[in-house]
Amino acid sequence: MKLQAHQYGYLWDGTAPQWALMNVAEPNSEPQYLIVNTDAKAAKLIENKLVADEVVERMLAAGVRVLAPAEF
Repeated sequence: MKLQAHQYGYLWDGTAPQWALMNVAEPNSEPQYLIVNTDAKAAKLIENKLVADEVVERMLAAGVRVLAPAEF
């Protein structure tokens, strides 16, 4: 899955800073993230859950912004 996740490198490598994560979980729940484009006000859906989870992990490790729904 790491090779498939690698194609989404622009989401965490800083070349496209408009991408962020939005925590859509209920308060006091484990975070659930949606990948969002803050310029286009759109979400990126990755159909393969394993790849999506890897991309989110890489985004978090790289320090990508995490927004609350009210900030989007």
